[in-house]
Amino acid sequence: MTQSPSGSGERLLHMIRLIASGPDSFTLGEFAERAQLPLSSVHRLLKTLEGAGFVERGAGQSYRQGRELRRIASLIVSRFDIGRCARDLLEGLVRDFHETAVLCVYSPPTHRGVIAEVVLTPHPLRFAIEKGANVSLPWGSLGHAILAYLPPSEIELILRSENFGPLTGRPRPTRQALESEFAKIRENGYALYCEEHIDLAGIAAPVFRGPDEVLGSIGMILPSSRYNLHMRGDLAYAVRDAAQELSRQAEISG
Repeated sequence: MTQSPSGSGERLLHMIRLIASGPDSFTLGEFAERAQLPLSSVHRLLKTLEGAGFVERGAGQSYRQGRELRRIASLIVSRFDIGRCARDLLEGLVRDFHETAVLCVYSPPTHRGVIAEVVLTPHPLRFAIEKGANVSLPWGSLGHAILAYLPPSEIELILRSENFGPLTGRPRPTRQALESEFAKIRENGYALYCEEHIDLAGIAAPVFRGPDEVLGSIGMILPSSRYNLHMRGDLAYAVRDAAQELSRQAEISG
């Protein structure tokens, strides 16, 4: 069991991380159990965070992420106009493969991905995805392409807070299975995902600023029923090339 933080400052930081990583709504009792802290301490520190705008009151006795926390997350995500830089690359992918192309940016305060740019496929059968949507990292190609390159301590924090798939409802894969998947992603430079049960597939590659900082991922999202109609290698290499080009632009701008 992870040791609970002891000092007030450590406890406050611990709570901010938990609030940022979700769920979207929680009660005082639920949060105290998750934080492994006394109810009285959690109540007192939530009052402090509420005053700073990091949490807000939700329906009934619940709490939710505050506007100030989301504002800070947005500032970090928009350190440079990555969406504008990626737009031409995404349009090129759609032009070549006629499937939806997406830019997902990693938000460190929330430990989630944020859909920063979307270019939709011309096909009427397509997966609905909108700008500003949150992406849980332990599922899907967009999330895995980011998660595979985060520091181990950050990966552990994210995995502890995400137990069930947001689309399938299935339990998270084991840590051993994920580590094996991450090793393949780091070897190949891209992540693959196919879930026929919900007719969804994806290919994504990481976007970096410099050698160590992962900013997000570029990917293509398509129905699994069309997945095998494409030359999978062509899709993967095109996505990887687009992500590498955006990484080059990010390094120049930074």
